[in-house]
Amino acid sequence: MRFLLCLFLFTVPELSKASTIDFTELGFGTSIDINGLHLQGVQFGFSPGLALYNGVAGTSGTTEWSIDPVLLGPTTGTLTLGFDAPTPILSFDIVMQSIFPIDDSDTGSNGGPAFTVLLSTGISYTGSVAPQPNGIYSEGRFQYSGAPITSASITFFNGMDGGGMQVSAFGMDNLTFGAPEPGTVWLIAAGLIGARVTKQFPLRKQ
Repeated sequence: MRFLLCLFLFTVPELSKASTIDFTELGFGTSIDINGLHLQGVQFGFSPGLALYNGVAGTSGTTEWSIDPVLLGPTTGTLTLGFDAPTPILSFDIVMQSIFPIDDSDTGSNGGPAFTVLLSTGISYTGSVAPQPNGIYSEGRFQYSGAPITSASITFFNGMDGGGMQVSAFGMDNLTFGAPEPGTVWLIAAGLIGARVTKQFPLRKQ
């Protein structure tokens, strides 16, 4: 019985599906402070400063992947994401207030990294952004697939871009992560209860 329960728990990640937050979930209108907000299995944090859910950056016709509203904030802060359930995938789109490319390393000719993602496993990744046609932003995409994580911290480039302008704002869109299928938690609970009952009242041979 214990073996079957362990086997079931090890297969739980396979029962997960991707869930995407596109920052329209709270409707359009008044922007909302992202710090402390809990939505669709994600706990948001941002410090120092103020980042906004439902932020309007003017992405229409100026970006490829991100569409207003977005999570909008200053590049001086750190964005934290805490997941209710461990997720083996994480992806999002980033726009930055610059018409120049920003590299994925501080050794590149365009400065950088544009953003850095530190996972709960202790592994960090860096990303770059590139200017979009007819736009006022550079844009990039982050994609992770691997060992399940419980949180991620994201920092942003806050220096001068290739044109000598301060990169002071970022936007995030299409935050995608693994979310439990409906009923998965109940299945886990049922398995644990079943194991407990079996231990207290073992089956007798007839």
